[in-house]
Amino acid sequence: MEIIEKAKLGPAIKRAGKAQRSLQDTWHELAVSAMWHYWKHSDSTFMTQIGNEITLCHGSKKDKMLGYFKDTCKVNWDDKNLRFKKPADDVFTAHSGAEFPMERLVSERWYEFAVEPKEMPSWMLKQALKQLNTQISTHSDEAKDQVIDAWAEYEALKVTMQEVGMGDEGSNDFVDATPEWLVKDLKVA
Repeated sequence: MEIIEKAKLGPAIKRAGKAQRSLQDTWHELAVSAMWHYWKHSDSTFMTQIGNEITLCHGSKKDKMLGYFKDTCKVNWDDKNLRFKKPADDVFTAHSGAEFPMERLVSERWYEFAVEPKEMPSWMLKQALKQLNTQISTHSDEAKDQVIDAWAEYEALKVTMQEVGMGDEGSNDFVDATPEWLVKDLKVA
C-alpha cells in the first residue's frame, strides 16, 4: 500500500466513490438478471451464487441483497445450507403466469431495499440509554426533543415488559415516575 499525497487524494477519493457506485449498479444488473433466470427457469442457482459472493465483499449489505431477492421472488434463504429455496406456492415464475417486473426492478435498486431491523444487542441498547441519560442530564434541548419523539415507543416498551412479567400493570416496578419536564412537554406536543 502506498500513501496518497494531498494533491492526489481528493481526485482518488472521487474515483473510488464513482467505482463503488458503478460496482453497486453492476451487482444490481447481475441481481435482475439472476431474478429473470429464476423467473424463466425456476432455477435460483444464480441468486444463491450472488448471495454467497456478496457475503465475501466486506462492507456490502448482504441482508439488503437477500431481502431484495426474497421480497421480489418470494424465495426463502436457507441459512444452514446458504442457498435459496423455492416457496411451496411458486408465484414469481413464468409458468405461474406472473409477468416479469422489469420496469420496477430497473427503478428499485437492491442497495436501497429496506430490511427489517434485527434484534438490538443488549450492549447497544445499554450504550444508547447511557448516551441518552448523559445528554438529558446536561439539559440538552435536542435530547429532550428525542425523548418526546420516542415517548410512544417507550410506553409500548413498558407494556411489553409488563406482558412478559417485568412489572405489574399499573405499577411502577419497571419505571420510576415520568420526569416533570417531560410531562409538561408531552402535554404541549
